Amino acid sequence: MNADKRRWFVLPLVLICVHLRSSAVTFSSEIRGVSLAHLHRGGVGYGSEDCRKQLQALKAIGANWVAINDFAYMPEVNKPAVRFGGDPTTKEQQLARCIDDAHALGLKVLVKPHVWSRQFHNNQKWHGDIKMTSEDDWDAWFAQYGQYVLFHARLAERTKCEMLCVGVEYEGTSASQEARWRKLIAEVRKVYSGPITYAAAFGEWPQVKWWDAVDYIGIDAYFPVATKPSATEDEIRAGWANVYGFLEPFGKKWDKPLLFAELGYSASSKAALEPWAYDVVDPDPKYQALLYQVALEEAAKRDYVAGVFLWKWFTSDSFRKHEGRDPFAMQDRPEVVEVLRSAWKGAP
Repeated sequence: MNADKRRWFVLPLVLICVHLRSSAVTFSSEIRGVSLAHLHRGGVGYGSEDCRKQLQALKAIGANWVAINDFAYMPEVNKPAVRFGGDPTTKEQQLARCIDDAHALGLKVLVKPHVWSRQFHNNQKWHGDIKMTSEDDWDAWFAQYGQYVLFHARLAERTKCEMLCVGVEYEGTSASQEARWRKLIAEVRKVYSGPITYAAAFGEWPQVKWWDAVDYIGIDAYFPVATKPSATEDEIRAGWANVYGFLEPFGKKWDKPLLFAELGYSASSKAALEPWAYDVVDPDPKYQALLYQVALEEAAKRDYVAGVFLWKWFTSDSFRKHEGRDPFAMQDRPEVVEVLRSAWKGAP
């Protein structure tokens, strides 16, 4: 997430009034997912022994899904140059081994490829800024990005992954490039037989006109649910009630279940106000745990929410050595881990 380039969330006044029959595959239990973040250094990323230990830890606290997040790279957000496969730590073999290890533990897997750009550093740009400037460049971008997604679609099919995400927060593409997205999703369905989602940014989902082409309305749920720092539990719950007041009719009109493809909080006192922000103000892990508790409880009350993928849990407990203090890391926050265990351990 990019702290400065996020547009402040404005709930739409007019929702899309289209009713389409859903083709979604439903699962027998709520999706209790965690995004498993790959560590590129130290040999402790996907497919490693450290990663297997983290999968076991997630299983132990009650998670039943993990999201595997590979990355492609773009030098600039406005030029069609999507490159993937250059990272020796996330070759197909490592990805497949991680998926197999998750399946061996009874965990289901969402394959969720991302695009990263050097322009994302220091909050210069974010995924929503990816936008081409000519039809030829749009053709080139979708051809390159399509190959990237199709690589993961084939991997997901071969390893029997339970869901595939075809894109993450590409707000600059989703409204203007409907035909190209529909074409790409049709190509994906030729090689992948499982359910598909797209992970829209928290202010992007109303503008997507092709939700009928996927099986789940995916949202990266960094919704502001408070109007001030250190909000009370009642204020946070009221904020979520306001959000659901718009999400529920939207899902019903599309006849699609909602999936929070990402949901995360730092320990910042302003985390309910700006959940996407990486700067931590007056850190309080107990407040972070409260935010997760409320979010999970409110989602569980609503049967049209298929579940959540929490952001994020690293492939090794040594993540601080390799990455520093990531504000969204959960595994070294006992208060957060206990909230997850309490919410998930007794779930079916």
